Amino acid sequence: MVNTDQEAVDEIVHEGDALGSRELLDILERHHDEQPGVSREAIDAYARELAEREDSSFDVDTFEETIAERLTESDSWVDDTGRLYELGDDRISQYPATWHDRLGGERDPAAYIRFFEAEAPSVLNNAAGGRKGVNEDQLIDVMTVVGGLSRRSAKAAIESGRDDGRLVEDADQHPKAGVYLAEE
Repeated sequence: MVNTDQEAVDEIVHEGDALGSRELLDILERHHDEQPGVSREAIDAYARELAEREDSSFDVDTFEETIAERLTESDSWVDDTGRLYELGDDRISQYPATWHDRLGGERDPAAYIRFFEAEAPSVLNNAAGGRKGVNEDQLIDVMTVVGGLSRRSAKAAIESGRDDGRLVEDADQHPKAGVYLAEE
């Protein structure tokens, strides 16, 4: 029997019907437990709980079909951002096992960018001046799910890296602001 995290359920309900399966999995990965990914058993428990709510139009079958369609056994990043990854031990994540293995618990945003440069260059896009960077929201998402940071802590770490000159960030108020390594 899986105990669901009420904070996760509340966040999913608050987001409403527009929440896609990837966003739902993001919430579960951030809230459910301290391990990489989410177990299939936990995903099923959350899906049942959401469907049983009287104010819900959550469709368990559609959700499970979407998960199955997007699932890959790849150990490395697949350029299709809609993919979900099997981590082993019947766990599923938005990110490959190699990301969890290499970046799990990492707090430094520069380490993530270096990792992307070496292992997943398709995550990077051209930022100001043609430099390769990652959009801020995506970096925060990875830091929260893989690194285990809160969104606030991830944002603060990016700002700290910018303040100490290790990182450069495009227009900070823009959610797709490019974050990239300062020239060394």
